[in-house]
Amino acid sequence: MVFDKTGTLTMENPVLANPVEVRGMPPGARAALRKIVSSNLHPVSRSLFDALGPDAAFDDAAAAGGIEEIAGQGLRWTSPDGRVWALGRPGWGDVKMAMEGGVGVPREARAADAWFTCDGVLQAGFRFTDSLRPESVEACEALRGRGCKLYLLSGDREAKVAAVAGQLHIPVTHWQAEMTPEGKAARVRQMNQQDTLYLGDGANDVLALEAALCAGSPVTGRNFLEHRADFYFLGNCLRFMPELLQMAVVRSRAVRRVLAFALAYNAAAVALSLAGWMNRCWQRCSCR
Repeated sequence: MVFDKTGTLTMENPVLANPVEVRGMPPGARAALRKIVSSNLHPVSRSLFDALGPDAAFDDAAAAGGIEEIAGQGLRWTSPDGRVWALGRPGWGDVKMAMEGGVGVPREARAADAWFTCDGVLQAGFRFTDSLRPESVEACEALRGRGCKLYLLSGDREAKVAAVAGQLHIPVTHWQAEMTPEGKAARVRQMNQQDTLYLGDGANDVLALEAALCAGSPVTGRNFLEHRADFYFLGNCLRFMPELLQMAVVRSRAVRRVLAFALAYNAAAVALSLAGWMNRCWQRCSCR
């Protein structure tokens, strides 16, 4: 069983740990950031949207279109005045070229989970904290008790993925961080022996979802992946997973029993017909 981290094992939206970064930005930057995150469904975008509040909604920059999303990397938008605004993982794209080696980047920003830039110049670095879905630890223990091997594949930073894996007792050989969507899919295909279940919640998980034998997604009300998965689930906790697997075992057992009965019934009917007993049985039943 393979899990994504953010929004799957953890709660839907991470908590912004340094909201002062949002409050300290000039109005134009706040409006550009709101424009970038307002229609994006990624949990980081949703968290920043909530932190921005309504005051940045009426700037001229927020009325333009043309958001470009690079899966697994970030978002980019060119404002009407030609400036390129970007929100994404640290070191991504033009930011890496402008900040080669981290020169000029504050220490706090180097530890950030996402960078917000304008024309390659750092505007703010955002840090987020994750909280596990309720009963995730218990659900993982129950799955292990059923013989399932648990894996965690995430595009997040290594330190954050390691922290979640530690809480869920997932060994270091069974989790990977800073993965691209293509990397996730390749890892799932490598593991899949027609027995892999993948749980993910975002655009970054589409390729991995298609590579697995079976896939599920949480329902968030704004997630297209739930319509492409084999099943989806409601609520905030994962305690349903062991029960779902048990239900699948019971269903499989029932299907086999029905199939066995049908085969036995038809074999008996054919044998009686070939022996010439079917007409006699029918006549006796008719006489009664």
